[in-house]
Amino acid sequence: MSEQIGTTDGLEQLLRLEEKIQQTIELLKATRAEKEDLQRENSRLRQSLEEQTKAAQALEARAGKLEKEREAVRARVQRLVEQVDAVTAARAEA
Repeated sequence: MSEQIGTTDGLEQLLRLEEKIQQTIELLKATRAEKEDLQRENSRLRQSLEEQTKAAQALEARAGKLEKEREAVRARVQRLVEQVDAVTAARAEA
């Protein structure tokens, strides 16, 4: 009888161990799936960051170009104003 109790205890321990192993396997599967999802998300975010960085660089370059154009227009307008002032001053003296 005591041998049967020992065998039953051993089987119960084996069943608990098997259950824990199955739980561990399921946890491992879930963790791997989550890791793969996170890797895909990370890849997508890196690609998005790269695209946004390129877009930002293009906008910065365009802003620089527009700033130069604005300065050129400002200089031309200043020259024209000076010419108009000179003509106006010459007429006033005449």
